[in-house]
Amino acid sequence: MLYRLLPAIVIFVSSIVYSQTTTYSKEEENMVGYVNMGWAYAYKYNSYQDVKPIIDSCWSFLNIYPNSFAKPNVFSYLLEMNVLISKDLKVINPLIDSVLYYDSLSTTKQRIGALLIERNLDLKRGREFVLDALPNLSVKNQIFRSYMLLAKSDLTLGTFASAKINFEYALKTDSTRSEGWYEYLSFLRIRELTQEANVVSSKIAELEKQSKIKFVTQSSISPNINKEINKITLLDLDSNVVELSSLNGKVVVINRFNFWCGICAKEFPALQKLIKEFPEVKFIFINSGETTSELRDRYFKMKEFSFLKKQQVLFITKEYYDEIYGDSVPHNLVVDKDGVIRFDYQGYNKEMEGLLRNNLNTLLKK
Repeated sequence: MLYRLLPAIVIFVSSIVYSQTTTYSKEEENMVGYVNMGWAYAYKYNSYQDVKPIIDSCWSFLNIYPNSFAKPNVFSYLLEMNVLISKDLKVINPLIDSVLYYDSLSTTKQRIGALLIERNLDLKRGREFVLDALPNLSVKNQIFRSYMLLAKSDLTLGTFASAKINFEYALKTDSTRSEGWYEYLSFLRIRELTQEANVVSSKIAELEKQSKIKFVTQSSISPNINKEINKITLLDLDSNVVELSSLNGKVVVINRFNFWCGICAKEFPALQKLIKEFPEVKFIFINSGETTSELRDRYFKMKEFSFLKKQQVLFITKEYYDEIYGDSVPHNLVVDKDGVIRFDYQGYNKEMEGLLRNNLNTLLKK
């Protein structure tokens, strides 16, 4: 394997030489975009056949451009990619050293620690990175994540008293993170700490209630509400223009997604239920990020996406972005029979199915 056989000497370059001979070109710039998209896909599907070509491309790029401005980024991606398909520390440790050679920030050390802990590669070294980074972290989310990583490694190591302390430090840092409470609840139940588990269960129920209220409130104040979609055109899989005005007379749900977006895929089962439940509603799926060939040759063959072959899948256009606010995914718009947006949901919420069902029932009665 190319990524295993390359001499370790290739990894290290003198900082003086590098700083004096750093190169830049359009191809080097494009490489950053390429590995970014490739990493996003590979990280989601975690398969050797998807990761290996990107690893090979990274090494080939470094051979061609040994002093590229993108070199630190490429080493970071090489590390991220290799931990997906390998547990061989003889491969991974030199890549860690190379990443730190160019970037020794605390956030980078925390990220490396997360890779070692979450992939169960080297818990001891992973904890050392996280503990080294922790005193220098200032962002609440980063501190929360550090304590959660320490708690996770404690569970694997069987140091349960330490795990409980780290869970409590994490939740003291940020008590709004429901995922933290869920993991703590699971821990308490395993340890049969029933009274504490009941308290945490009540906390989770309150957080979910608040989350739904916030999600619905954000929808009601979206700048997209009451906008018309009639002037927007999109492209189908054969690059034909599709005018959304052709949907007038129907209630429409527009779902914008990326295939590498985990929470986008998490929404699809609920949308499939609604498609069957509301045959009179038109569901449109807008992709932003992949190509026609990727959809047909790669994604439509996957079980979780195969239902899209029978749906109308369109491609995003600049015109859409000019008209519709919001570039995050998933993004769901509910449009009335006159082509006017009535509901707008940006991001994911576990109550999405119920919210959309209520919206559709309301609009179909009008």
